[in-house]
Amino acid sequence: MILQWICVMILATALPLGLFLWLRNRYFRLHLAKIALERQVDDLSQKLEYSNGLKHKITMMIAHDLQSPLHFLNVLSDHVSRFAANNQLSEVRAGTEEIKKATGNIHAFVKEVNLWARSQHENFQPAQYSFSFIELARELQQFFEDMILLNRNTLIIDSPEDVFVYTNREILKAILRNLIDNANKHTRGGVVKLTFASDENGPLLTVSDNGSGIQPGELQKIRRRLSNPVVNAPVEPNSRLGYQLIADFVHTLGYSMSLASSPGAGTSVSIRGLVCHSPFVPTLHSTGVISICQSE
Repeated sequence: MILQWICVMILATALPLGLFLWLRNRYFRLHLAKIALERQVDDLSQKLEYSNGLKHKITMMIAHDLQSPLHFLNVLSDHVSRFAANNQLSEVRAGTEEIKKATGNIHAFVKEVNLWARSQHENFQPAQYSFSFIELARELQQFFEDMILLNRNTLIIDSPEDVFVYTNREILKAILRNLIDNANKHTRGGVVKLTFASDENGPLLTVSDNGSGIQPGELQKIRRRLSNPVVNAPVEPNSRLGYQLIADFVHTLGYSMSLASSPGAGTSVSIRGLVCHSPFVPTLHSTGVISICQSE
């Protein structure tokens, strides 16, 4: 009889305890599932915000940078068609050359937007390799030859002949192309200069001009953009959208960029963080990284 009471008491104690432990375990499992679900929702929200920011930037850039050249092509095509109808062959040849240049510029822009969109993804790792900087500079000089002449400007390349840089060539070219394009657009009868030099802090890459400069309010917008190089940073209304792309590319390569300008006195944009060397006489920093450009 006593044994039966003991068994009943054990069961009476064990059943509530077992139920409590099961409920407790169930609660913690549900709590952990709730936390995991909240994390998934946050992750999806961030991805949606990222996607919307990316689409907004691409839309703004395309609308801004393609509107003028496409309008120019439309007008030029009408002129060429009229010249052809009147057998004005010299004008037709000149017009088709202009069409070729305009389409080349549009193609370069579309390639850069595609590269920029790819570079904005979190897992993007730009391929880096060594190449001649002066060869890249000369490619840009040839690309801008007609546009520079159109604005009665002069493009000067100031760089050692034997310096090689170690980075992503496509992205660096896109940065410089946009900087030179901005300088040329806002300069008339002046000088646009691409300079590669080095000082005690390492390589310094500068694109400068003596054009119209940037108004203080606009300069503040651009600097704000440079200080916040993330994809969901809002696009500044009425800002120079070329700097949106430049800032993102500079951030992708891990460089830093500074901007100095004043109305009527031109603009100077400097980039630091490049790794470079002479292919024959590399100079090692204290960190062991080849980073000071010197030649024999």
